[in-house]
Amino acid sequence: MKMGTLVWFLSVISVAIHFFPSSSALTEDGLTLLEIKTTLNDSKNFLNNWFPTDESPCQWTGISCNPEDQRVRTINLPYMQLGGIISPSIGRLSKLQRLALHQNSLHGNIPIEITNCSELRALYLRANYLQGGIPANIGNLSHLTIL
Repeated sequence: MKMGTLVWFLSVISVAIHFFPSSSALTEDGLTLLEIKTTLNDSKNFLNNWFPTDESPCQWTGISCNPEDQRVRTINLPYMQLGGIISPSIGRLSKLQRLALHQNSLHGNIPIEITNCSELRALYLRANYLQGGIPANIGNLSHLTIL
């Protein structure tokens, strides 16, 4: 009888998890931003309010979202003395319209995955230590007007 009770209890928990997912789970865009943060050196701790326990990244420093769907629309982190590289994960932010990382100390290449940001309108990367060229497919971003 105890085994039957345990099976029943586990079944109820499984159903509850499936039909009532936790409302405090961070969005996919938030998880992507946390992954991007791991490639940055934030020595001044400007990104200290980027918490994995938040439901959304929309109140994080430098982040703004579309109010309707809470998708990341803008990353605005200029003049923050950020080091490191721009993570290829940036390409998973499909609704990103503005990426402003100018006047930092970023190095490495501009990741080709940035061309997956099909709604990108403005890209500010000047005054960093980036190497290599601009990805060739960047010309396919039909909304990009500021480079």
